[in-house]
Amino acid sequence: MTKASPEPSSPPQPDLRRARALIVKELGAEKLAELHRPNLALDLAAIIGCPALFLFLAYELGTGSAREPWWWLALFVQGNLILVLGFLNHDVFAHRKLFAPRLRWIVSTVLVWPAQLRAAAYEEKHLLHHRALGTEADSEFYKHSINTRLRRFLYATVAMVFYRAVVLRGQTASVSVERHNASPKNRTRARYERITWWAILAAALVAALVDYRLVLYGYLLPYAVVTPFLNSIRIILEHFDLGAGNPLWNGTFYRTGPLTRVMFWWGAGDCHVVHHFYATIPFYRIGQAVRLIRPILIEHRVYEHRSLPRLMRQWFADARAHWSVPPQAARKATSHAR
Repeated sequence: MTKASPEPSSPPQPDLRRARALIVKELGAEKLAELHRPNLALDLAAIIGCPALFLFLAYELGTGSAREPWWWLALFVQGNLILVLGFLNHDVFAHRKLFAPRLRWIVSTVLVWPAQLRAAAYEEKHLLHHRALGTEADSEFYKHSINTRLRRFLYATVAMVFYRAVVLRGQTASVSVERHNASPKNRTRARYERITWWAILAAALVAALVDYRLVLYGYLLPYAVVTPFLNSIRIILEHFDLGAGNPLWNGTFYRTGPLTRVMFWWGAGDCHVVHHFYATIPFYRIGQAVRLIRPILIEHRVYEHRSLPRLMRQWFADARAHWSVPPQAARKATSHAR
């Protein structure tokens, strides 16, 4: 029998406007403007470099041997890179709108194709998530249905693909049996994305005809065995925590390090908390923003996690509710109140 976490009876909604007022009071408008300054060279290096690395790893996995340690490392990195490409799209296109529209639509589709997401649907749902964070209107409210040990275990496996496509169809941006219905103003974008999506699929089929291992080992295997597990870690490090009544506690305030920052492209844990205050700070300045904003979060008693294994235990074993306060934080608050 699996244990279900309770549904939130009154979902908390962080007052982000109040939070930003507190932050700007501490840092000043000039420092915040500096944090938002883009660097086109770094953006282009990421947009070109990440897909190039994906193709390189696909070739290495398809032509290499599983007897080599490098092959297993490449398998893990490739599965992680599928998420990174999505994070990159989220930063440069969904929020910062780099490039002219038609070019942006094409490149955005290229970046999310390995994760089998629909770029326009993702952008629409993600921006709604930012506007309605912590409410039933939040496009990520469906994560409350992943609320038992069994469901959370399955969601960390390739079963996630079927769960999103069949059970959650229409609730996520995944390519599923329920296609995204573009509004008239988005039909041009839908056409560009559809052509790009099918062109990439055709290229993948040609590659498979040349050597099936390029697609089987270079893409499908890491997508099936690595990406779902890391995606569950992403969920944990985004909004597993949500502190009702605290405008600064909008997500899981986990202290990321160099490895976790690169793995989740400066988009999880403390980086994600900061992102929800200022969504257009580029990924290469999020680290600096975290360093400046972290003392403000600590001062306002946002609970800082240092242990990823403990968070994982609370998700997979304890089935703690999504959008909840961790028990150790509740105990700490009680001790402060005495």
